[in-house]
Amino acid sequence: MDIRSSKELFLENLELDNDQKRAVELAIDCIIENEAREEDLPIVLISTNSYLLEPALDAVQAFFEQIYPKADANLFVQRRLTIWSSYEDACVELIKQLRVDSGLLYYAESYSSISMLPSDIFHVVTLERGDVTRGKNQRGQAPEPSYITYKKHTIEDELFTNFHHSSSNEITTEDKFYLEADSKILRPIPAPMGAEFDKEITINSPTWQKHACVALRRYQAKECRDGMQWNVADEGWQNLIVYPVIDVVQSLDRSTVRECLIGLITVNTGNPDHPYLSTAWIHPFYRRQGRMTKLWKQLTDKYGTLDVEEPNSDMQSFLNKVNNRP
Repeated sequence: MDIRSSKELFLENLELDNDQKRAVELAIDCIIENEAREEDLPIVLISTNSYLLEPALDAVQAFFEQIYPKADANLFVQRRLTIWSSYEDACVELIKQLRVDSGLLYYAESYSSISMLPSDIFHVVTLERGDVTRGKNQRGQAPEPSYITYKKHTIEDELFTNFHHSSSNEITTEDKFYLEADSKILRPIPAPMGAEFDKEITINSPTWQKHACVALRRYQAKECRDGMQWNVADEGWQNLIVYPVIDVVQSLDRSTVRECLIGLITVNTGNPDHPYLSTAWIHPFYRRQGRMTKLWKQLTDKYGTLDVEEPNSDMQSFLNKVNNRP
């Protein structure tokens, strides 16, 4: 289970008050950003109220241990972080402390106790009654709050990172992908922050994954001029398994790396004794790299011989290649 899905389930089962739960949620958002940015910035929870702080710290530690079961558990032990020194002395003191005992989870009673540390080296979650925020530490001043959060209702918007679409509620996710394809925009489709594509995308997979698959099939329809009627509705996903081709791609602003859907093979299993290939396509930038051949080998190992529904000339050439036919 990816971090995004783990977050939703973890929070649903968390028995804390609203402020504490909000602090845990924001701390998990920091973890999601660490993953997407390939960073390991520690998280500091700050509160003047130990009764608020301690259960939230315990919950964040438990989440760390849940999603990184193979990591050294000592990384997630709660450590007190208090450095009152001037800037130069604070740096020296921090280095000494990290040499002896470093980790990813810290706490402090007051932000002023770490305010002289260099900027942007910690995520900071501030927890007070009725006031819970997150940001990165800033030398000599309070963190600037970050209002970015990773919730269920933001997932589909995150499929369009670095692309501007109308914010009108009347424009659906499907409309946006249609407009992109109609404008000849052809791109890998990123997973939302902290999320991953299923190994097999089916009728039971999250809707955002189905949108990504339909978008790639629309690209294929534009390229091959064969039309399509597929969408995310259940009717079009009966007895269908999509096998994704994935690459990790840097975002346009170079701030994150994300799993992206770059190709797919769709298998219809309506007749379990005779499954057949319905769709196969990969982004032009990734062709002739052996990715589809590798996936085809995995599928024929699983299903045996796969017939192809109405293969076009490109698909026929591919079949001739993988089957070693002249």
